[in-house]
Amino acid sequence: MPAVDFGEWAAVDGLDLTLGGNTYTVPPPSVRSMRQILAAAVRAEVNLGLVKGEIPPEVQAVLDDIGPDEHPALGPVYDQLAAAGTPQVVVDRMAYYAVFYWARGKAYADALARALWEPTATAEGSSEPAPKG
Repeated sequence: MPAVDFGEWAAVDGLDLTLGGNTYTVPPPSVRSMRQILAAAVRAEVNLGLVKGEIPPEVQAVLDDIGPDEHPALGPVYDQLAAAGTPQVVVDRMAYYAVFYWARGKAYADALARALWEPTATAEGSSEPAPKG
């Protein structure tokens, strides 16, 4: 029986994030990173009140295993953003988006980003970001 060349089916596009005229392409996560991303999504959904209850100990163990220099959702793009002098709040939002993009898909990540950060009209007619989660 001949071997199956899975390369044709395994191609997964990266996540393109555009900021200030630059496009950063986040590669698809590794198996280890995906475990960490799923754990981060669970924590975020609990913290945002989207899911009731506590973070399960097994999930917390995965989160505790993330090293200080690991950035599973953004991968090498984290270092590129840091080198570009991107403000930490922007990097954090991009990482949050990437977590949900990889864990739940583009539509979910887009909807959550709009709910968290899209400017809203105020009574005075100006715009300000929606409250942070």
